[in-house]
Amino acid sequence: MRFNRRFTALLWIVLIILVMGIWSLFISGPCRVHEQSEQATIAKIQKDVSGISGITTHVFDYKTYQGYTKSKLYWFDVDGKVITTRKINTLNYKQAKKVAKDDYGIKAKTIELGYGYNNPCYVITSDVSQILLDYDSYQRVYQRGVKYDG
Repeated sequence: MRFNRRFTALLWIVLIILVMGIWSLFISGPCRVHEQSEQATIAKIQKDVSGISGITTHVFDYKTYQGYTKSKLYWFDVDGKVITTRKINTLNYKQAKKVAKDDYGIKAKTIELGYGYNNPCYVITSDVSQILLDYDSYQRVYQRGVKYDG
């Protein structure tokens, strides 16, 4: 009788370990695949564009990557292909923040580059809202959240 109880307890322990192992594979497996895909895309970008740095990702309508060299800003699609470029001297965070505040009532807490539906954008975030302004025209591409007046 004691043997049966010990054997049953051992089987339960093995079953629990097995379930936990399979569970962890389902959770960590897709995450590892995503990380490898992300690293492969960034490696492709670095190979294709000599001297690129500051590579970031942005997800809006679809996932894009942004980076820069000494003379150019780059936007890439999910496969690492160049979508568009701009000369680095066209970058004007100060003007984008001013337009966001004056025209849309959003006081910038953070500002970064991203990609809207069809164009590069400034992504401006406040405590309570976010706005995407077209990189070239400073027109609103998208806005969510409430206006911030303070």
